[in-house]
Amino acid sequence: MILDTPTRPKRRTARFLIPILVIVAVIAAVVVTASGEETRAQLEYLDEIRNEAMELSRAGASLREIMPRIREVDRDEFTSVLGAVADTVDAGLQFTANEPPSRALIPVWALYRQSLETWDMGVAGLEAGILQAADDPDDGTAIDVIADSLAELRVGDRIYLDLQLEFERDEIPDPVSPVVDVALSPGEGSLLSVSRSYVAAARSSTNGLGLRPGLRVSQIVSDPAWQIDVEGRPVVPSTDAIAFSVVITNNGNVASDPEILTLTLDGGQGPVTAQGDVPELAPDGQVTVVLDPLPVEAGVDYEVLVELVVTGLDSDLTDNTLSVAFTVNPS
Repeated sequence: MILDTPTRPKRRTARFLIPILVIVAVIAAVVVTASGEETRAQLEYLDEIRNEAMELSRAGASLREIMPRIREVDRDEFTSVLGAVADTVDAGLQFTANEPPSRALIPVWALYRQSLETWDMGVAGLEAGILQAADDPDDGTAIDVIADSLAELRVGDRIYLDLQLEFERDEIPDPVSPVVDVALSPGEGSLLSVSRSYVAAARSSTNGLGLRPGLRVSQIVSDPAWQIDVEGRPVVPSTDAIAFSVVITNNGNVASDPEILTLTLDGGQGPVTAQGDVPELAPDGQVTVVLDPLPVEAGVDYEVLVELVVTGLDSDLTDNTLSVAFTVNPS
């Protein structure tokens, strides 16, 4: 007797196999989707670092441009540039406050944050050291402050080079274009020599880098008022006494201390002097100091010399004197 081969078990096996394949396919799709989302998140993270690196590169260029011009820049320009560099670094620090989207990017994140932290200390110290040198010519610690800050900036530059190498690892998803070069260190040479050059430049500045008053003898006025003759010489109408007034201006960026001015009138019977008080002047402030009348003789040539006796800091000592040669009309 011949029996047919049973087929029911095959149908049962196929019935169970199809759902299993569907489940496997779904799991594979989920895994692929998750992997794609992770790769996408990694690329977005790296793109943000590259965008910030371009801003940092521009900030480094502005820092390297202004430092050789310390003798020429005023305080507003200097603090504006250094402040912009600090803001760019701070934006990067805020971005790295959170860890990256995958473990593969932790080395990138760590190196980037470390370079930013080091640059942050360097920029802050450099600004503080330069202003410290400009504000107090007798402060001997400014050289060390600047040298330490330059060292921080150079270390940050080296760490950033390691970051660029990290972008080339196989674990970094493709395509990833290289990050731009970034260097915030502004000077080459030994730290001490570069620091000394910056301190010397900051202290020689006469255009407002340091917080200093800038008293200046702006004008001398006579009463009776002198007139200019055809030869270009001041001539005072015939008189036996002249009262002089002196205009003093503060061209600095901080208030001045009270000072003394002296006036010497030479000619005739010999030099005679007068003295006046100059009050505290705010930046861009001005005052007219009126002095007691001094005797003169008609028909005599004179020279009046005003000297401002500055006992405190002053941005420019070359404009603290002013003289005028004149003649008293004989009739």
